[in-house]
Amino acid sequence: MYIGIDIGGTTIKFVLTDKKGNVLSFKKIPTEKNAQEIEDGICRVIEELKAFNEIAAKKVKGIGIGAAGAIDKAKGIILTSANIQAWKKYPLVKLIEGRTGIRTFLENDATAALIGELWLGNGKNFSNWIMLTLGTGIGGGVVINGKVYTGRSGSAMEVGHTTIDYKGRKCSCGNRGCFERYASATAVIETAKSRLKKYPESSVNKRIKNENLTSKLLYDEALKGDPFSNEIFAEISEYLGIGISNLISIFNPEAVILAGGLSRAHKIIFPIVKKVVQERVQAGLKENIKYLLIKDEEKTPALGAAKTAIECCA
Repeated sequence: MYIGIDIGGTTIKFVLTDKKGNVLSFKKIPTEKNAQEIEDGICRVIEELKAFNEIAAKKVKGIGIGAAGAIDKAKGIILTSANIQAWKKYPLVKLIEGRTGIRTFLENDATAALIGELWLGNGKNFSNWIMLTLGTGIGGGVVINGKVYTGRSGSAMEVGHTTIDYKGRKCSCGNRGCFERYASATAVIETAKSRLKKYPESSVNKRIKNENLTSKLLYDEALKGDPFSNEIFAEISEYLGIGISNLISIFNPEAVILAGGLSRAHKIIFPIVKKVVQERVQAGLKENIKYLLIKDEEKTPALGAAKTAIECCA
């Protein structure tokens, strides 16, 4: 038995699985702001998963964690995380191992999603492909000649903090004009909030009297034909297309796979992204690329984290 944990800026997801990737139990909790509360929540759910049955309690051999931010994989430390500000040189692996007594391994969250998709999803059909995780921020991963590339310390493909506008919006990472400030779920909401007053006739105004403004709400209204919501998604999708065009020019992939909550808006996003890629990427690189969604948005990233533990414990 293995436990995989996917720590995002909004939600933490857990799976209990075997070596073949069969999900025996799945849980999720909100991501707290305080580092101690995050740690306590993780350990509480680990105990709940171990209590799933008597076999699980005795046979959990390893824990894999996919965490948002720059990491030192070998030392099990989260160096910094733009979306979880409480983490600064945070020794998460040591802390979790100390409290659970189970060997624990760290991976970048987007890389964990990539590993899960390569193991059990659409990624196993390609030798060279890239993944973008579109959530609170933007993460990325790349498979080169069938192998996951993670860089020197495990933090490769922090694509959310590449620059789209060199004089652009400030980012919590310290940079300006970062990709995720223009094309993440957070960017959708922030852009909408900054312009909504200019669109009093938008159906969004009626809905937010009783609901929170979310990217899903805007997507729902865009599908219904709301001009304001469609304008927001058109702009976000164009920025996303620019970022993906850059990655295509670097990696020459067979496929681009999207994950994260915002990827659910693919009916709007994909046509615009494809158009931007055709306009911006040179001939010989942009043809015959497959644009796909992660096979299981809820569980694949946590399964990828578990796969990390499976391989490290082998």
